[in-house]
Amino acid sequence: MGEMAATSSGARPGRAVEPIAVDERALTLGAAELFARFAPQIAALPPGERLTRAELQMPEFLLHRAGRLAIYYAPFDFINPRARVVLVGITPGFRQMEIALRASRDALLAGETDWAAICARVKYQASFAGPIRHFLLAMLDGIGIPAALDIPASAALYAGRADLLQTSAVVRHPVFVGGADWTGHTPPVRGNPILRRYLWEVLLPELRAVPGAIIVSLGKCASDAIEMLVAAGALDPARCLIGLPHPSGANGHRHAQFARVQPEMAVRVAVWFGGGGVAT
Repeated sequence: MGEMAATSSGARPGRAVEPIAVDERALTLGAAELFARFAPQIAALPPGERLTRAELQMPEFLLHRAGRLAIYYAPFDFINPRARVVLVGITPGFRQMEIALRASRDALLAGETDWAAICARVKYQASFAGPIRHFLLAMLDGIGIPAALDIPASAALYAGRADLLQTSAVVRHPVFVGGADWTGHTPPVRGNPILRRYLWEVLLPELRAVPGAIIVSLGKCASDAIEMLVAAGALDPARCLIGLPHPSGANGHRHAQFARVQPEMAVRVAVWFGGGGVAT
């Protein structure tokens, strides 16, 4: 980690573009193994109910850097192979990163030692957290997920039926550009080597690890990424719902966008689960 930080910190105005610095372990280690690597830094985080960007966007949590783009660790690596629904967003934003690391800090300070269990719990706690989750669940209700899974409402996926859910992202770990949340567009996944590696080496194996789940892409970035995998023959298009809007409040057109695609998406959900939900 120290060597990577040294490689990425010396750029000056007028100098050549700095080389891409990649921590290969972030692309290959499992959830518990990666969490173990960062557990001492997480436990040492400052106390309090909210952590700041200055406290989290630190070299101790830096995974990759290329120019203004930086990727930091947060425990979003847990995979639930029994899931029946995979939600694919862009990347965890700072709010989700802060919740996950704060909850992990509290678990460690409370003496918890089952790192895999911590990773599973904090991922569901933080993924799509905040106002974004309200519209997300409304969309899932609207396309028939509760009936398909025999649950009372999609909110159950974040309560007693988390066993049915896998939350995911085009880039699993939080991405920032110039310190701000990456929106999925600048830089685009297709044109950035690090982001492409996350797509092919992290997201694709994750989706293949949950073969009985329908894949719900949220927003243009996620939809474009899933389309790339489908076009390459890496994913079965029958299990991919492409075209739902991103549920963020920053997407002012999300209600109209959802209304346009809702009928088709509801049919595809019924077809997938009616056929048993098995990928080919």
